[in-house]
Amino acid sequence: MFKALILVDNDFTDYSIDLSDAAQRLAGEENLQLYGLGINLENQQIKGFDTLICVEEPAIQAKDSRVITDIVQQVHQKYDFDSIFILATDFGRMVAPRLAMRLKAGLVADITAIEVDQKGRKLIRPAFSGNMLASIVCDTKPIMASVHPNVFQAEKVTKQPEIVDFQITEMKPSTIEVLTVTENEKQQDIREAEVLVSAGAGFNEDLDQLTDLAHKLKGTVSASKPVVEQSRAPREIQVGQSGKTVSPSLYLALGIYGSMQHIEGLKNVKDLISVNIDQGAPLNYLANIIVVGDAVEFVAKLKQWLNC
Repeated sequence: MFKALILVDNDFTDYSIDLSDAAQRLAGEENLQLYGLGINLENQQIKGFDTLICVEEPAIQAKDSRVITDIVQQVHQKYDFDSIFILATDFGRMVAPRLAMRLKAGLVADITAIEVDQKGRKLIRPAFSGNMLASIVCDTKPIMASVHPNVFQAEKVTKQPEIVDFQITEMKPSTIEVLTVTENEKQQDIREAEVLVSAGAGFNEDLDQLTDLAHKLKGTVSASKPVVEQSRAPREIQVGQSGKTVSPSLYLALGIYGSMQHIEGLKNVKDLISVNIDQGAPLNYLANIIVVGDAVEFVAKLKQWLNC
């Protein structure tokens, strides 16, 4: 029996449940016993786990990484998991390394694939700035990994978990004090978009020119890492290993070369159109349609044709 724990992120419950796919892959041929850990879920209906461990305590500050680390450590001490998965959100990136230090375990961050063979269980992640993939053999327990949202996708989940109430002992008080809360203007998350019009370094015009085109196609605008590093786009719309992993039906890549770092951010894309003056750009080899030419000129002509 392979016992895996997934820390449920209250802000991304669907993506947390998707990690069950990663847990199943890591279990290999062993039977998987899947646990979820939910903290102050506030009656959210969570499916897909064999057991859902619930910690309900109003005094818990849900975004205090030190307190959450204490809770996960206590749960692990009772159940002795073979693996622990945590979403690589901003908050998860604070919890995962703290927990690994507490448990004296290794942590493989931002994994993109899992393999199990005669050599053992291997977690795969980009290395050397995304120029290669590292395959890391894990032979100790618990195997800990952080995973970007949307990298793994579970099939439709219907299993109703057994609910277990867990009592925390010697809970340390939170040292975080919330001074003010400011609501950001809500924008469509690029991970939810069916169509993405994505700009790369080869699209050297203002990204505002893509807004009308994206709306016409019933999609939204995204960008590659170089565009974000040039301060031409916010990091919230970055596609790639250090940005977000997306799964649109249509991905229109405008002047994107296609480094491994960017390609790792594309999962289950149905149709990919690549527009690039470089016919040998790596992204072209993944595209359904290749347009060899200037991305700015292509956009102008496409907008004219679509009357937008």
